[in-house]
Amino acid sequence: MKRRPRHPGLFLFALVVAFFLWYAVAGQRRERISERQVAVPLTLVNIPPDLVITNNVPETVSLRLRGALSRILSDGDSMQVVLDLAGAEPGTRTFPVKPAQIKLPPDVSVVSIDPPEIELHLERLQVRQVPVRPVIEGEPAPGFQVTGVRTVPSALAVQGPESLVDGLESVETTPVRVDGATGPVEAAAQTRLPHPLLRSLSGVPVLVVVEIGPASTPVPTPASRRRRR
Repeated sequence: MKRRPRHPGLFLFALVVAFFLWYAVAGQRRERISERQVAVPLTLVNIPPDLVITNNVPETVSLRLRGALSRILSDGDSMQVVLDLAGAEPGTRTFPVKPAQIKLPPDVSVVSIDPPEIELHLERLQVRQVPVRPVIEGEPAPGFQVTGVRTVPSALAVQGPESLVDGLESVETTPVRVDGATGPVEAAAQTRLPHPLLRSLSGVPVLVVVEIGPASTPVPTPASRRRRR
């Protein structure tokens, strides 16, 4: 007596799924093993909040990978090298790049890494009040002159690497023009920081106030009075 499946539809579905699983595994085994050089993005994580990296960091790491060629091609965009900086101290530090730090597809191994280590220069972040130096361009109307310049605020809190902040004497503004002015000139100006790692902690423009007054008349000297006679 032949025994028939209680649920023929489910039995057939299970056979189809098993066939496709077998076919997929067998296909992976038949696929040839290849090697390929790929550039993988470098990601730095857990940077201490009181430190900043001041040197140039490579955007990618070159990896020589071995495995199924189709997997290397299809998963290439998701691969990355993750460098953990937790516990880093100020100074120049060298961080090795290890295979365990690389997110790879299954059945793909690392043959070589270039560069094998990443050198980082870390400095402490510092905040300091720096005087604002307004930049004035142009000339007032004839018979008038600039009699005074001030900014509001007169100083800004600037944050950046310790070495850059310590060497910062002042912060310039974008130019304020006074061409043909016969009275006070007020203008909002942005600040110009000399390095991209420096930033102002104030998010508002600086107000530049330029006082314009009559040009002073030279006081005649005794010698000039004798020449006029």
